[in-house]
Amino acid sequence: MRSGSGIGHYGRAVVEDVREGARLFDRTLTGFWRELTDMGSRPAQSRMGAVAAVSVMLATSVSLLMQLDAPWWAAISGYMSLMSTGAGSVRRGVLRLSGTIVGAALGFVMARWLPYDQVALCLFLGCATMAGVIAMQVSPHGLAWLFMAITSSLVLLMSLNDPTLAFKIACDRALDVAVGVSCAMVTANVLQDWHADPPPTVPGWRHLLGAQWPSVLHGVRAAVSVVTVLIIWVMVDLPDVGEMAITIAVVMAAPLIADGGTTTRHLVAEKSFHRFMGCLLGGIVALACLALQIESFFWWLAMIGGVVWVGMHIQMGRHGIAYVGTQFAFVFIVTMVQGLAPPDSIMPGVDRFAGITGGLGILMIVSLLLWPSDTELTKELRT
Repeated sequence: MRSGSGIGHYGRAVVEDVREGARLFDRTLTGFWRELTDMGSRPAQSRMGAVAAVSVMLATSVSLLMQLDAPWWAAISGYMSLMSTGAGSVRRGVLRLSGTIVGAALGFVMARWLPYDQVALCLFLGCATMAGVIAMQVSPHGLAWLFMAITSSLVLLMSLNDPTLAFKIACDRALDVAVGVSCAMVTANVLQDWHADPPPTVPGWRHLLGAQWPSVLHGVRAAVSVVTVLIIWVMVDLPDVGEMAITIAVVMAAPLIADGGTTTRHLVAEKSFHRFMGCLLGGIVALACLALQIESFFWWLAMIGGVVWVGMHIQMGRHGIAYVGTQFAFVFIVTMVQGLAPPDSIMPGVDRFAGITGGLGILMIVSLLLWPSDTELTKELRT
């Protein structure tokens, strides 16, 4: 009887999870549609969207003019460095750049021996991911920590096939981010108001095994996800290490959870699902744009700016799907900006989109499997 009742309880839980997933899917698409219908109705959102579009177009143009190795990373930096004020954008950009420089140096050092030891490589990636994700939630300089972890991992992974290229890759990554951050700073200070934002309120590194345990748990989930992506990539024997590095960077760059120690499994699922849906929608739009095979640089750049404007509008919206907007713009840029000219084939974009979608799907699954149930969380908080 106990076995039968256990199976019945498990079955009901699965059915309820499926129903909740369907409701979450419906709410996400409804919120996305409402944000689209609200476009242009709020001046602050429209202005921030314009700032983001100009920043990304400027970063893309400068990186292509300089013939940088990864113009998509410069464009992403031009988007992700923006805040609501000029002062905030400068602070965010400085943290991003400083973390990138330190991470590039660390990745170069680690690339001297880790490519030859897969176990040590997995341990390093897991520890770096965990440190960066935890710091993002507890440290006032968390963004620098996060990009130290991301950049060191990128340099290490992209030099797996030829470790002698590690120094060049490290320099390229730092230069890409420097260009994107500089463009974001210039754009923000020309088009935004300048006033100092209040310092961020963060709990600090203390009580990681107490009140800040949810942050540690999320760091563990991200680390497991990153190592899982690496193992799956090796097992399937996919050839393009660069695409794996991009996928892992996207997984690591999605660290935020709901505030406080009372985060429930439902909220974790919601935020993970929003990231996944943003990736899916942004990738679909990017592939549709690639299918148009636009060869004119001007129209290709204008297309990028227009969709980035939409992404920032959703990110700044009031319908509770900010993560959808962030991931929407992020994946669109990564898929659209591939080389030193408008792409002439849709297939590289398909490969990159598939890798990113799979990586975020793994993160979502791992997040749900390693997150305690609401009952377990309540017991932990009582103790």
